[in-house]
Amino acid sequence: RGPAGALLVGSPQTVIEKIRAFDAALGGLSRMTLQMSVAALPHDKTLRAIELLGGEVAPALKGGGGLSARA
Repeated sequence: RGPAGALLVGSPQTVIEKIRAFDAALGGLSRMTLQMSVAALPHDKTLRAIELLGGEVAPALKGGGGLSARA
């Protein structure tokens, strides 16, 4: 869960920063696949996490402010 760990946990800004760090460390990403453990969260929290990914994280990584390589 820490800065160099594989899990994307935290606020949308934390997740954005971590994805950008992965992008820089790996020399550019064109895409990422995320998996959420829906059994571990109540349904409303799972929906909120999906809303944050689609509403804040994805837009911040698109259009010049995100990943260095694009497909």
